[in-house]
Amino acid sequence: MPFAIHVFPDRSGTAAENMASDFLLLQRYRPEDAIRVRHYSWSRPAYTFGMSQKYSYVRSEIADPLIDICRRPTGGGIVSHLEDWTYSLVIPSSHPFSQEEPNATYKGVHEMILAALSSQGVEATVNRKEASNHNPGVCFNKAELFDILLKNLPTKVAGAAQKRTKSGLLFQGSIWRPTVSNLNWNRFYNDFLFELCKLLDASLSYEDWPNWTESEEKALLNQFDSDDWNHRR
Repeated sequence: MPFAIHVFPDRSGTAAENMASDFLLLQRYRPEDAIRVRHYSWSRPAYTFGMSQKYSYVRSEIADPLIDICRRPTGGGIVSHLEDWTYSLVIPSSHPFSQEEPNATYKGVHEMILAALSSQGVEATVNRKEASNHNPGVCFNKAELFDILLKNLPTKVAGAAQKRTKSGLLFQGSIWRPTVSNLNWNRFYNDFLFELCKLLDASLSYEDWPNWTESEEKALLNQFDSDDWNHRR
């Protein structure tokens, strides 16, 4: 049977709520063989940071002591969500794409996004240069291999982070809105989904938000909102 892409309604949440929702989609979703995708926003100003980053470094880079911050379950650097377009994508372990090497999956998803941007005349490209420093810093300050850049400019448009588990592959991605300020975002999301169908050889299915138990949601939210999680490094 062909794979289905389950598209969920847009939601707004705190940093911890959004990270908990993404992790639930990765680990607890049924049916397990469905691809899952969502676009979401932030109920208050927020930053997220990578799984391997030190909390002390993150705090040194964020001036506002009251900003909403949360450690992601994925890697990468500090991401400002003040002016970004955020998405998450879960590809189940049963799909061949999830078995490819990390550079190949990163490149594939970003080439798909590049095609969606290009349909509105955005002149961008996928970065082909390895970063000289591989320590994750502030995400949009430097381009990693296969990030999206404006063509002929060193301006980063999009980046992402990944996590693999037995359940599948989680992408958490961010597009910096000011770099593509004339974009029609509703059209972009439709093009994004169209290109995703081609990339994964799958069909779209628009679904209601999953009906997890209150205890499942609360446990994950408490984890991502805790000092034990956020200060762990």
